[in-house]
Amino acid sequence: MTFIPSIIEKFQYYMPAELIFDIGSVKNISSQNIKLGKKPLIVTGKKSSKINGALASLLTYYSNAVVFDNVEENPSIDTCEKAREYCIAKNCDWIIAVGGGSPIDVGKAVAGLATNEGPCEQYFGRDLFKQSPLPILAIPTTAGTGSEVTPYAVITNEKNVTKQTIADKRLFPKIALLDPSLTLTLSRDVTLSTALDALSQSLEGIVSKKATPISDCIAIESCKKIIEWLPVALREPDNITARYWLLFASLLSGIVIAQTGTTLVHALGYYYTLNYNVPHGIANALFLIPMFKRNIIFFPEKLRFVIEFLGEEYCKEHPEISIKKALLRFFKDINFSCKSSSWGVPDNQLQIFSEQLYSDSYRFRNQHGAFSKKEIYNIFKETFEP
Repeated sequence: MTFIPSIIEKFQYYMPAELIFDIGSVKNISSQNIKLGKKPLIVTGKKSSKINGALASLLTYYSNAVVFDNVEENPSIDTCEKAREYCIAKNCDWIIAVGGGSPIDVGKAVAGLATNEGPCEQYFGRDLFKQSPLPILAIPTTAGTGSEVTPYAVITNEKNVTKQTIADKRLFPKIALLDPSLTLTLSRDVTLSTALDALSQSLEGIVSKKATPISDCIAIESCKKIIEWLPVALREPDNITARYWLLFASLLSGIVIAQTGTTLVHALGYYYTLNYNVPHGIANALFLIPMFKRNIIFFPEKLRFVIEFLGEEYCKEHPEISIKKALLRFFKDINFSCKSSSWGVPDNQLQIFSEQLYSDSYRFRNQHGAFSKKEIYNIFKETFEP
C-alpha cells in the first residue's frame, strides 16, 4: 500500500557507502580487488569470523593485514582504546571490520580514534572528530544491525552502565561487502535475535520523528522480508534463499536508521541487555508490543500494513489491540516468548530503570508522544504480561 504523508515536508537522504551484495564474495575476495590503503587492521570477534571462514579468506588475500580479534558482545570503551593502540602500533591505514554489529561498531570507532587524539569518551556525540577517520570496509556476518551502512558506533560505557554513540557522517564505511553465505553458520539463537533487531529498527524507523517517505518505503520492505523469511530460516538454517533475504532486510534496516535513528524501544531494551545480558535483539523485541500499542495511536494507517501482512484484521476503533494480536501471532510462529521473565529478567528494578530513563531526555529525541515516569514504568511492567 502507498502512504501519503499528512504534511508534505522537505527531507534529506545521505547514504554514501558502496554496496556489494554477492553470495560467496568473501571466499572470492580477490575478485573484488578492494584496497583502501596499504595495510589493513582486521577488527573482528573471537569466534564467528573463524567459524564461517571469513577471516581465513581475508588473511589469504590481505597477507600483510594484522588482526584484532578481542571484540566482545556489547563492546566497551576499553576494547576500543586497546584496538586504537594496536592499530597505531602496527601502522595500519585502513580498517576491515568483519562480524556482527559489535566488531563493525568497534571498527568504526577505531577508524576515528586512530586519527584523533583524546579518550574514546570525548567523542560520544555527533561529528566531534577533527581529523577524518580511516577508510572502512565492513563485512557483516549476522543479519541484524545493519551497522555496515550507518554512521554510528554504539559502545558500552561501563562507568555508568549505559550504551553511548559516536556519530559522524565520515564513519559510514566506504564499502559494505555483504555475503549471505557467511550467515549459514549462525545458531538459531543468533539468527532469531539479530533478525528481531533488524525488525525493531525498521519498525522504529517508521514511527521516528525523522522518518521520511524514502525511509518509510525501505522500512516497510525490510519488515515484510523479515516476517516472510525469518520463520523459514529458523526451520531450515541451511536455506540460502532465506539467509539472502534476511541479510538484505538487515541491510535495509541499517539504511533506515542511518536516516531516522532509533526510538524509545532501543533505549528501553538497553536496560535488559546491560543489566541481565539479554541479547540486544531479544531485548528490543520484548518492548515491541508495549511500545507499538502506543505508537499506533499516532500512526494507525501507517502501521496498518504490519497488522494485515501478519494476517490479522485491522480494527479502526482499537488499532492497539490489532497490532498486539498481529505481533503475538508472529512471535508464536517463530517460537519466541515475549515475556521478560522467560529471558531471566526480574521485576525488582523496574522503578529504578523508569526513573533513570525518564531523566535522560536524549533517549526521547526521536519518539512521538509524551511519557510520564509512571508511563515508562508501565511499559517495563507490560513486558512481563504483554
